[in-house]
Amino acid sequence: MIRKHREKNVQNNERRFRQRYDASPLKLEIRRLNWFGRPKKAHHAIGRDFALGGIAIITPLKLKPGQRLLLTLENMHHRLQSVPAVVVRSEMIEADYLCALKFAIGELPEPASRGVYTILKRLETTLKEPSAA
Repeated sequence: MIRKHREKNVQNNERRFRQRYDASPLKLEIRRLNWFGRPKKAHHAIGRDFALGGIAIITPLKLKPGQRLLLTLENMHHRLQSVPAVVVRSEMIEADYLCALKFAIGELPEPASRGVYTILKRLETTLKEPSAA
């Protein structure tokens, strides 16, 4: 069921600021924040596509636009924890939700945001490379 959603191509007439890459190789965890800004329990999600500005995920959680999250993104070489993100769009597809998330690294102190941006750029580079399968 989720596999069908991952294989769906992005529409050609859609305007994007940055190139998107397949995010399925990434291990993702999302944590919602409570009213006091403290993270709740972590939930796994499936990455659909990735860009430096954000990521589209498939999750069983019902997320609302404007909701703040913390993301953990990981591949073989890099791991980023507690990356702030905001839900931009959420739509129900069968039993799951397809959510567009925007990274909110501007909420971090300047040195931390530069470090996060650097690792996001490295994650993007590894997703660009064709797999050696």
